[in-house]
Amino acid sequence: MGLDHRPQGLQPEKQMSKRGQKLLYTRFGSDPVLKAVMADIHMQAVMPDKGFLTREQWATKWNLAANHQASLYVDRAVKIGVLVKKRFRVITKGRMRLLDHFGPPPPATKRKAP
Repeated sequence: MGLDHRPQGLQPEKQMSKRGQKLLYTRFGSDPVLKAVMADIHMQAVMPDKGFLTREQWATKWNLAANHQASLYVDRAVKIGVLVKKRFRVITKGRMRLLDHFGPPPPATKRKAP
């Protein structure tokens, strides 16, 4: 069955074949430079900025019994602008994950009046 039954706007510009264009994740196996860059991107854990904590860490800091309660408080703090959300790659339980961290907003810059 071909693509002739589709309306004209829904047909792809080029038909992909098995020997056609390769996707990026299949190409980097053959190129050592791209393989090294992709490995660095995916395996680089960073330390969160000072003052940025996960929801669970905020629950511990606030002595809350349930992480869900801390989640409600953190979400409200982000909504009113007291905290900001940033995502950091961190290693937890032996795995690298992209986790949300919450911390103070950057200091506002003061503008001089003309």
